[in-house]
Amino acid sequence: MDSTAPFSQHAATEVLFDALPDVVFFIKDTVGRYVRVNQTLANRCAGGDKTKLIGKRPEEVFPAALAASYARQDEHVLKTGKPVEHQLELHIYTGSKAGWCLTTKHAMRDDKGRIIGVTGISRDLNAPSDKASGFAELASALRHMQKHFTESLRIEDIATKAGLSVYQFEQRVQRLFQMSPLQLLHKLRLDEATRLLRETDQSLADIAIETGWCDQSAFTRHFSRYAGMAPGKFRGLNAK
Repeated sequence: MDSTAPFSQHAATEVLFDALPDVVFFIKDTVGRYVRVNQTLANRCAGGDKTKLIGKRPEEVFPAALAASYARQDEHVLKTGKPVEHQLELHIYTGSKAGWCLTTKHAMRDDKGRIIGVTGISRDLNAPSDKASGFAELASALRHMQKHFTESLRIEDIATKAGLSVYQFEQRVQRLFQMSPLQLLHKLRLDEATRLLRETDQSLADIAIETGWCDQSAFTRHFSRYAGMAPGKFRGLNAK
C-alpha cells in the first residue's frame, strides 16, 4: 500500500513551501517516515532530490543525536496529539554547518479524528536588517544583550533600556526575531558556545562559565535541550 496516499491532497501545500528557501517543511507517517518534503529539506539533506527522503526516518538522514531528538518530538506529537510550538533547536546541514531554527509540529488527523501523521516546519533564524521596522528602537537594548549575554541579565532591565514595558519589548522582539527575548538570550549564549566547541579545546566547564551559564550542568542541560545532543557529542561530531 502506498503510504503517501492519505497525504496526496497536500501536494499544493508542498509546492508553496518549495518557494521558501529558509523554511523546511515535511509530513511524516505514524512511524516517522517522510511522505512529503519541500525542496529546502531536499537541498539540505538529499542533494536536491526529494525522492531520496521519501520513506526514510530521521536516523537515516541526520546525525544520530539529532535524529533521536527529532524522533522524540515526533513520538510526543503522535502519541499525545499535542503540538510542539516554536521550539528553538539546532540543525546540522551538509558539511557539518550548524544553524538555529524554530520548529513547530502538529498532529495530522483523518476525518474520524484519528492521528495519521505529523506535519511540521523549521524556520531559519536570521537576524533582521537594522532597517527593519521597529529595529531602531530596540537597537540599544539588543546591543546590550549582545555585549553582556554572559552576565545575569533580566528581561525587565533590558526592556527598561529600550524604554518599553516588558510586554511591549517581548512583542517587538517576537515580531522581529520570531522568538521570545529569553530565547534570543539563550541563542546568543548558544551561538558562542557552539563556536567555542568548534574552534577551541576549552573544557565544557570553562565554556559554560564563559557563555553565561551558572555551571557545566546548566550549560549541558540547555545545550542538549536546544541542540538535541550534549555539548561533548556536538564537539565530537565536528571533529570527524
